[in-house]
Amino acid sequence: MTKTRVLGNGRTRLHRARGAGLIEVLIAALVLAVGLLGMMTLQTTAKRYSYEAAQRSMASAVARDAIERMRSNPTVLPDYVATIGEGSISTAPTSCNTGTCTPAQLAARDLYEIELLLDGATERVTVDAVTSNAGGLVQPTACISHNAGNVQVAIAWRGVEEMTNPTESDCGEGTGLYGAGNVQRRLLVLSTFIVDV
Repeated sequence: MTKTRVLGNGRTRLHRARGAGLIEVLIAALVLAVGLLGMMTLQTTAKRYSYEAAQRSMASAVARDAIERMRSNPTVLPDYVATIGEGSISTAPTSCNTGTCTPAQLAARDLYEIELLLDGATERVTVDAVTSNAGGLVQPTACISHNAGNVQVAIAWRGVEEMTNPTESDCGEGTGLYGAGNVQRRLLVLSTFIVDV
């Protein structure tokens, strides 16, 4: 295919149209590769943030559950003061679902069930004949404190990326679970007031 081009003085020059050169093809491939790499990075980042959000949502649900359990059993609030997580309560206390429990027995059972939620022991999965927890937080620690009706539930867990160590509570610090300087420690703190009865 030929093209005619008119020059400024009325003369014409014939040009041959050629296909794309090798350099143009390489540049197009490079642009495509950079775009695909950017999309993969975006997907990885989105997945990481989605996972972090799911962990924070689970920590919030467990903290709210702990506060509601304390609110329904206010006569023994000091019995709820504990640091739990990672299997710290190994034996199941008396189940209050089938019989009558004292408020102290109910508090002990509540702490046990809160730990099960933290560790994800309420959801189990079997893969290649190995059964393990499917839910829960990654390396969780829950710290419950009570002072004259002021209740605080702090939940720490291990995050994916390194960030600065949160300062709202020292829950989980010193356990060695959250990296040097606790830079992978995530923290959720809920505070409320429960009237002592």
